[in-house]
Amino acid sequence: MTKRGELKNISKVIKEVFSQKHFRIGIDNIKVQEAWIETMGKNIQKYTYKVVYKKGILYVKLKSSVLKEELTFEKKKVVKLLNQKLGKEYVKDLVIN
Repeated sequence: MTKRGELKNISKVIKEVFSQKHFRIGIDNIKVQEAWIETMGKNIQKYTYKVVYKKGILYVKLKSSVLKEELTFEKKKVVKLLNQKLGKEYVKDLVIN
């Protein structure tokens, strides 16, 4: 911790701010949402209208019941692909509605 009036390296300040829990949760949510879009592609993205990541679970709402069934059968594969894209095990389960 620095004393009042001392200068800090801007990269250290940014790292400290983003390491706080509420920022980290938001950043993780964005990372997982982006991984969903990149992994699943534009065709599936057309039928997706809500993607939310909370506490290791990815909630996805789809417009197509047929696609919902297909992804439900391939749930483990989708989770594996997402975690590979993210480079870390963020997603532990996938809930498709």
